[in-house]
Amino acid sequence: MVIAYCSSCNYITYTPRSKAKKHHEAPSVMLLYKIAEFREEYNEWPSSKEYLTSKEKKYKDAFEGFKFLYTSFNIVNNDKMIFSYSRHIEDEANFKTTKKIDLNNYNGEVKFYKEGGKFIWKIR
Repeated sequence: MVIAYCSSCNYITYTPRSKAKKHHEAPSVMLLYKIAEFREEYNEWPSSKEYLTSKEKKYKDAFEGFKFLYTSFNIVNNDKMIFSYSRHIEDEANFKTTKKIDLNNYNGEVKFYKEGGKFIWKIR
């Protein structure tokens, strides 16, 4: 029933994308490493992309090639943080031409946490 509704809807579309393709579009490992490095260096999580990139050039350089227009830094506590990203430039271009929201758009989140005395991450 839901599939029939969505397929007849003028506002929603679905673009088939493999897990490998979605993984390829995820933020670079270098960016994730720099976020964890920031936490260790400044003893705090960045509260926004602007805050992170304003500290040092190396953090701004880490965002080079980043393909998402929206980021969110949800600080859970001193040892945990969730970095969310959405509004991929390809999805935004498709929306401008079709005026339809893609149910299988590029977005995701990265959970940072401390394990064994080091900060690590897991992309979801």
